[in-house]
Amino acid sequence: MSRHNLSIAGALAAALVSAGLIATEQGCGIGQAGLADERGAADESGATDAVSAVDQRNATDPVFTAEADVAAIYANKCAACHGARRYGGYAPPLIPETLARKRDDALVAAILEGLPATQMPAFGHEFGAAEASALVSFLRETAGEIQWSLSDIEASRSEETGTRAAIAPTVERENLILVVERGTGSVSVLDGNSFRELDRFEVGRVHGGIKFDRGLHRALVVTRDGTLVDYDLDRGAVRSRAKVGVNTRNIAITDDGKFVAAANQLPQGLVVLDSRLMPIASFPLPGQPSAVYKIPGSQRFMVTLRDLPALYFVPYPELELQRVELPEPCEDFIFFPRTQRLVASSRQGSQLVLYDYEQNEILATLDTEGLPHLFSASFFRRNGALHAAFNHMGAPRLSIIDMDRFEVVARIQLLGAGYFTRTHPGTPYLWVDSNTESIQLVDKRSLELLDRTLIPEAGKKAMHVEFSADGAKALVSIWHQSGAVVVYDSTTLVEVQRIPYAMPVGKYNAANKTRVLY
Repeated sequence: MSRHNLSIAGALAAALVSAGLIATEQGCGIGQAGLADERGAADESGATDAVSAVDQRNATDPVFTAEADVAAIYANKCAACHGARRYGGYAPPLIPETLARKRDDALVAAILEGLPATQMPAFGHEFGAAEASALVSFLRETAGEIQWSLSDIEASRSEETGTRAAIAPTVERENLILVVERGTGSVSVLDGNSFRELDRFEVGRVHGGIKFDRGLHRALVVTRDGTLVDYDLDRGAVRSRAKVGVNTRNIAITDDGKFVAAANQLPQGLVVLDSRLMPIASFPLPGQPSAVYKIPGSQRFMVTLRDLPALYFVPYPELELQRVELPEPCEDFIFFPRTQRLVASSRQGSQLVLYDYEQNEILATLDTEGLPHLFSASFFRRNGALHAAFNHMGAPRLSIIDMDRFEVVARIQLLGAGYFTRTHPGTPYLWVDSNTESIQLVDKRSLELLDRTLIPEAGKKAMHVEFSADGAKALVSIWHQSGAVVVYDSTTLVEVQRIPYAMPVGKYNAANKTRVLY
């Protein structure tokens, strides 16, 4: 394939990802409404206008006929990046399962007219509307049973060698902060002391957060289309990449960094890789995995399913799949720190369940509603007792539970139904996003909502708070193409710095993600 055709495929991939034309982020709920707001007319009336304009040109100067082989067009223009089976590779998969939520005319318009603030150029000078429509129809056709084997993973793996070192030995690894910048499909590496950018590397559309080994030698990032990137924290450079699935939910890494597990929704299963991202085991699952986690204090991974009442353990280095039956699905959960317990809920359920996963025993239940977002809960101590706070994705509410008694001690009405509650021993507050322009604050001693809210920028959504390693600084994302990460003093609430980013989403401090703070 020519370099020109490779650039077309890569640009098409970047555009589809940036525009949200590939279904992503189901489950966590972040960003779908925001992306729709950003696209606006591009998905609605703009799509029809774009197609009509090119239709007029094609009436007198057709560039495509019904007899053309669309499969050959795909092979020549797209396969190098999207894969011969349309499973993705450098670029996302283009199969019905990932395109189901998008309209044909929106896809055609993206191909013909390009998209602003992305790497996607307009193809109207090369493709006519008929050709673009035929290509979209081809992408709607089934790709057959989705398969992605250990051999496929190994064949996709690449190593990046070089002498560059973006992170000096004097930089404090514990205070590195990695920022996911969705607008550019990259990850920015910040020095958490100076908030200076040390490096950035291309990834794609990240899903499931960034994971670190306990020694802070590695940071692993996975995209929704299954591209796993291993970043070397010792020197500051990408070490290797591999495509671990077609549609990936999240990843987990062992404390020593010797094993990495990836939960895939396409094909349904769990894949385990070694420290070099070489695949070593694959376990098909009977349902879609909700998430995989490394169990704290144990040499095991745990996998839960979205719609089936079962969970799975995978001990390492043995790598054997062990199934445990549950009374109901365990879609969303958090580990109870320093215990063998977790708190779980299901999307259709009406209870929180306190579960002993070693004894396979339900210890207590709590009535709930409004889709509690347990994956994004936050722990803190109050009067000597451990508490957990979490948003409800289906209701504008914050719930606070005394974990020792397993009872709700506060229900706080919010401005909107948000996703994340964050805190740190270095701040007196719970920092709560509400899916609005405001970050709301709750005093951890009184459990009262402050009258004051933080509005990083009026009219732009404020989301996802992370802290410096000592908790003295809080970082808030302005979730917008012309956004920023805003740094606040976590006690005085005074803004101290603002770092421009194109749609920053998650931020991950290395120390905070590898230790128990409470």
